[in-house]
Amino acid sequence: MTDTNNTKPEDRHLKIEGLLPVTAVGIESLKEANPEVMSPHRKIYKWFARRPTAATRLAILASVLPDTVSDDQLLRWMCVGPKEGTEGTIEDYVVNKQATKDNNNQSVTSHFGYDYPLQNIPPDNEFQEFHEKVRENWDGSLPTVLDPTAGGGTIPLESLRYGLPTFSNELNPVAWLLNKVVLNYAPSQGSLDEDIRQWVDEILDFASGELEEYFPRRDGVAPSHYFRAYSIDCPACGDILPLTNRWWFNRRLNMAVRPLFEENDLRYECVNTEQTDIDFDPNNGTVSGGDAECPHCGVVTERDDLVEMFQSGDYEYEVLAVRYEEKISGSKYHSPTEQDYKAIEKARQKVENELNLATLLSSERFEGHWDRAYPYGVTQWRDVYSPRQLLSHAKLLEGFKEVEGEIREEYNPERAESILVLLSLVNTKLIERNSRLEPIDVTYGSPANMLGNNNFSFQWSFGESNLTTGTYSLSTAADNVLDNYENVVQFLSHVDGENVTVNQGDAASLPLDSESVDVAVMDPPYGDNVIYSEVADAFYVWLKEYLGDTFPQTFSGSATNKEDEAVENPSMVAEGAEETARERYENKMSDIFSEVYRVLDSSGALTVYFTDKEASAWDSLTMGLINAGFTVTATHTITSEMPQRVGVQGSASADSTLLLTCRKPSSDEEIHNRQPTLWSDIREKTRLAARDKATELLDSDLNLTKTDTIISAFGPTLRVFTENYPVVDKHDEVVRPQRALEEARTAVVEVLVDRELEDSLDDVDNLSTWYILSWLVYGRETIPYDDARQLGLGVGVNVDEIKSETKIWSKSGDKLTLKGQSYRVRDYTALEAGEKRRKRAYPVDPHEDTFAYTIDAVHASLNVLNTKGSDFTWNWVNDRGFADQPQFRRIVKSLLQVLPESHEDYKSLVNLVSGETGELIDINTNSFNRDNQNEEQSRTTLNDF
Repeated sequence: MTDTNNTKPEDRHLKIEGLLPVTAVGIESLKEANPEVMSPHRKIYKWFARRPTAATRLAILASVLPDTVSDDQLLRWMCVGPKEGTEGTIEDYVVNKQATKDNNNQSVTSHFGYDYPLQNIPPDNEFQEFHEKVRENWDGSLPTVLDPTAGGGTIPLESLRYGLPTFSNELNPVAWLLNKVVLNYAPSQGSLDEDIRQWVDEILDFASGELEEYFPRRDGVAPSHYFRAYSIDCPACGDILPLTNRWWFNRRLNMAVRPLFEENDLRYECVNTEQTDIDFDPNNGTVSGGDAECPHCGVVTERDDLVEMFQSGDYEYEVLAVRYEEKISGSKYHSPTEQDYKAIEKARQKVENELNLATLLSSERFEGHWDRAYPYGVTQWRDVYSPRQLLSHAKLLEGFKEVEGEIREEYNPERAESILVLLSLVNTKLIERNSRLEPIDVTYGSPANMLGNNNFSFQWSFGESNLTTGTYSLSTAADNVLDNYENVVQFLSHVDGENVTVNQGDAASLPLDSESVDVAVMDPPYGDNVIYSEVADAFYVWLKEYLGDTFPQTFSGSATNKEDEAVENPSMVAEGAEETARERYENKMSDIFSEVYRVLDSSGALTVYFTDKEASAWDSLTMGLINAGFTVTATHTITSEMPQRVGVQGSASADSTLLLTCRKPSSDEEIHNRQPTLWSDIREKTRLAARDKATELLDSDLNLTKTDTIISAFGPTLRVFTENYPVVDKHDEVVRPQRALEEARTAVVEVLVDRELEDSLDDVDNLSTWYILSWLVYGRETIPYDDARQLGLGVGVNVDEIKSETKIWSKSGDKLTLKGQSYRVRDYTALEAGEKRRKRAYPVDPHEDTFAYTIDAVHASLNVLNTKGSDFTWNWVNDRGFADQPQFRRIVKSLLQVLPESHEDYKSLVNLVSGETGELIDINTNSFNRDNQNEEQSRTTLNDF
């Protein structure tokens, strides 16, 4: 610990509390999106939401360096920029290179003139220079860096690479194990490649001998993958009903599976759809929307009935096709043979009849709120696997147990432990590509990732891998794990292995003395973004089988600790008690931040990543910081957006990472003596902070999404709020941070309206205003429900109250979809013809003379135009006086500015303002600037990490 008895918090000035080169760091973070160049520690084993190295380095280095360090010096120590000098600043150089990278055919590194920063640390002389500068700022010592919620280990790894004393803490045993591999074994044990590969070979030899009969060869070639599905007896006609939502095996090669029905016997034929003249569409499976249609009688078995059948075990496994690594008879894809059926049945009998296999992984699964597999009878962990899959994984485990004793005898305890842990990671990594919950990647005809969406989803068809050969075998898993581990070893070859502590436990109860760490940098869990314990259980139950004797305390439970996990988990509270889940999460984060407050030195700082897109999550995390006693002293936005980029994705997600730096007050007395601040006294300050930040970003070289701009404005808003906390309203009720965030959102939207809409929305009704602003801010029809609700509250609209009445939006999960005229307006021609259409389904009647909302009038006019033509529409608009209503004209003009050109209403609006109707309405479209309303285009964001 640094001796700072004579140092006051305000006396230690940190770089992170001043200006930072966030644009250059955002570009470097974006460059890391390439899976081939991302940090190797992220590729050893599955974990979730790991941050880019560049953003992490900035957070750590800027938190320990003094504010006298220049941006150029900081970037050089981060290994950003060329070795030779540049004209202007390094950040200007990086921005220019990013803006011109598509103008040549060079590689990324050649174009930028330097390696990816994550692959390097500063050379020895600069490394020592960095340490000297840090020591100057910390009274001669190197500050201890704490990450209390280490996750996949990016923060402690970068801290350790820069030679800083590091303390890593993680509750989840799986993530803790990854931290142990990266932070303990890599620097202390060094290379393990040669040692481990010999044991992998022994396990592979054992498993190959045990499994060979269950994966019959064809012309001497072993199969690599199977295309599996299910079947039931149709409840209506009794014939076999195969269950799959599509028949594709490899769409790229036009390979599909065709079912063949012969006298209640079901077989499958692997066909090339381009070479076969068949009346068969592989896109049309028997399952759609969870219901299954029988190909024999046409009767539909509904989802609820299917669920009940799966729960009671009334289904069979099917094998649809087989893939081989080598071509056989001109193809790698073939129909199953009689030998395949016999081998699968033999595997099933073995699993059912041998006691050790019949009881393996028989522990109950935790049914999470988002678990879409449990309802289909996947209630025990063994149910996650087909019988042959379970047998395959069991034989790898047996092979591991065969060599475990030899390993412990041959090596010292520390090295034996590291070898056993890495072997267990190699073996268990394969469950991602060999389970019933892992889909087939129909583009390439191979198994996809079971946890690709960070949850458990039931699959109507799935891939089954031969773990002894092929793309997803023990050999390839070993290559992946060991190659990346060896790269991490090189990353830490200069590091003292004694300089780090890796602790497994609750972040709210750290085994550290008070004020024993100098800096805390953390990327906390965000609400319900990922329920780590639930998804990690898939690995935990296997790792317990492998390492239960090695780490008996860590793997003592039947599953991971969910009680102490800091996530907003609805499954841990009463059904429907979302507010209780949020409160539970907030209380847990308050406990964690309070513990960080306890162990943090009085002159130290806490830097927190904020990346969640929902204001409610920001509210909870900010309240946690406030409850702990922290004050926000600085905020920085690292955006994944490219300066002067060509296109922009119409995404509703938050694409920026916000760094919030917090300090402890100079004394406890300061906390106790804080007087409440009236919300009315600081409300305008929060709005001004948001407006200033939005204006700054909009005036920069960055073409940000509107959501990026809003999220970026949250930082300075929260700083104003925490500096004045506690905040109360005129009734002396405590005001929460979300109130300030709502003001920030409203203020930024006002800036956007002033800049991007030709006409103001003054005197326009609240619903029409909300509709325009939703399109302006998000640029697409599907947006986050919580964000849309907050936007509505800012303009006086409760979106839930107007939903049924207006049909202007619909909801699916946590998404809200904005609706156009075709969904809302009763067809004019159909009504003329006497067709009766439900008013409830079509709330806008174009025969009416007046409308409750201006957006209804505009949508009605578009329906009239599409059904009756321009002449009729001219009279329709003129008769109702809409041409003289400024609100009508404003909505038409605004929609033309905010709707994507691909939207059907946009095309109708263009026709409305053209010709005679256009002259009547009198709208000049030539002045519109649609540079920022381009079609949806894809990009990589920081949230992809």
